[in-house]
Amino acid sequence: MTLQLTRDFIIKVIDLHRVEIMTLQLKVPNMACSACGDTITKAIKTIDPAATVQTDSKTKLVEVDTQASEAEISQAITESGYTVA
Repeated sequence: MTLQLTRDFIIKVIDLHRVEIMTLQLKVPNMACSACGDTITKAIKTIDPAATVQTDSKTKLVEVDTQASEAEISQAITESGYTVA
């Protein structure tokens, strides 16, 4: 590929692909076992395949590093049959 300049011009680089990742920590009181954690993880991954999900059935906590909003993640968990407190 060759770029030929015919006039003076300015190139501005704007970071349109800036991705902000946030960490969410959600309480899921009815998460009872590791299978529950797997179900929740799969539900979150349908919303954000790149999310990092950690579940702990003893503390009932789900920690998510995601680009999705808290509302989207909470809805995915709720739709998979669990309660977000």
